[in-house]
Formats: sequence, structure tokens, C-alpha cells
Amino acid sequence: MIRSVAVIGVGAMGAPMAMNIHKAGFDLTVCDRNPDALAPFAALGVRCVQEARACAGCDGVIVLVATPQQARSVVLGEQGLRAGIDGREPLLVMMGTVAPDTVRELAQELEPTGLRIVDAPVSGGPVKAKAGTLAIMMGGAAEDVDRLRPLMQAMGTNIFHCGPLGAGQATKIVNNLVGITTLMVAAEAYRIAGDNGIHLPDAIPVFEAGSGRNFFTAHPKDAPEAYTAWTATRAEFDNLQSILRKDIDLALTIGAGSGELPFTRALRALLDTVGDDTFETWRAVAAAPRQS
Repeated sequence: MIRSVAVIGVGAMGAPMAMNIHKAGFDLTVCDRNPDALAPFAALGVRCVQEARACAGCDGVIVLVATPQQARSVVLGEQGLRAGIDGREPLLVMMGTVAPDTVRELAQELEPTGLRIVDAPVSGGPVKAKAGTLAIMMGGAAEDVDRLRPLMQAMGTNIFHCGPLGAGQATKIVNNLVGITTLMVAAEAYRIAGDNGIHLPDAIPVFEAGSGRNFFTAHPKDAPEAYTAWTATRAEFDNLQSILRKDIDLALTIGAGSGELPFTRALRALLDTVGDDTFETWRAVAAAPRQS
């Protein structure tokens, strides 16, 4: 059984996910280079470290970093997880979004250590991360997925075994392509609605019943809450845009043999132009009423 868990990377997604792991009763360690990110956990008495190698003694290690380079560093770097392994064989869970090949390459390099790996990226954003209602897409051996399921249930309500190692990442990347398109267009649509006197909490049920149904229409408060979280500061907004560009790049990478993909390429080019206008639109949606 997995009793002790380390979370490497406690940013906008990692922090609420780690908090839910703590609330579920697991023995938690959190790892981040940013002392401010560690502070809320230290206040709760959670073990806090700044180097991934200090996490190697846990039963399960979750990696929640943003880029393939960061993933390789925290796993294989001089102060990475591999450097701390001393006979223990923690189960490594790659929950950040990276290419399927990145996960498979990590597995190959870790094979001599006996450390096993599962990919388990998530969907739902900060709102569902905080609520513990994420969708989790897992790829890996069935026995490893089953072993991780109680831990995953601390963070999500929809948990899927998508296939062999890397399948979770491929599923997430395709999901992100649709989701990113939605969140960019929905903000403009909802601002148009508000500027035309439409009360968003009244309109959301209409969208949910019609062709405008999307991941923001299950509850009237979902869109304002999400755009609030993404625009808390301009730096957080810009950081998210960087992640969105990375996610579309991943889609284009794994879709290299799938034709020209003109709309996906157009979306990627459009993301390079995101600036003040989009930030203000998102802030306008964030300020919209959340209930009738």
C-alpha cells in the first residue's frame, strides 16, 4: 500500500492537489524550490524539502512540473529523485503534461534502479484541483495503476486507465487541444454576453442545454471562478499562456503524422498574440455574478 507520498512541484495545480492528499491522511512530503510555495504546508506541519532526492524514501512520488526539461531534472538530475534512491523503489507518477515519449524515455533510464513509473496527467484546472474532483488519465501497467488508485481518489473523481505507459499523456494532450480552444473562445463569448446585458448565471443553463455546452457550463460559478484563478496576477496569467502554448506544441508534435492540422496551427499562432486585451476579457468574466 502507498502510505507516504511526495509531491514535487506545488504551484497552481500541485498545491491544491497536495492539500487534498494531506487531508486524505497520507504521510505527505512537498518539494519545491520556492519557499513561498512551501510555507502553507510548513504551517500544517507537513515535511517540506527543496531537492527531489529527499523524496526518494516515499512510497509514491508525484511529479507536477511544467516542462519536459524540468521533469528530467527532478528525476534524473544531480539532486534529482534517482540520486536519492538507496534500495527503496518508490512508484513514480508523472502528473504534469509532457510528451508520451518523455515518459517512456524516463522509464528506460530508470529501469536499472527498479523504479516503476506511471503517467497520470489531470484535467479540470485549479477549481477542480481544489475541490478534489479532477479527471485523471493514467497510463502504465495495470498492477501499478491499481496500486495508485486510492491515492488518485484523493485528488479526482473520474479516474481512467487509458492504456500502456504514455497513453495517459496522449489522451491528455488531445483533451487539452479541445479544452484550450474552448477556454480562449468562451471568455470572449461570455464577455459579449455580459456587455449585452445577459446575466451569466441565467445564461449558463441555456448553454448547458444547447450547443454551447462545455466544461464551464456544469455550474454557473465555474467560469468566473476559473478565470479569477487564472488572473489573480498578470504574472500568473502570462505563466498560464506559456503552458497553453507548450500544450499545443505537444499536440502538434504527437500529431506530426496526422495531416496539416490547419486549425491547430492557427490556434498556436494566435496564442503568440495573447496580451492585454485577453487579460482584460478574462478579468471581466472573473467579475461576472456567480449566482442568480
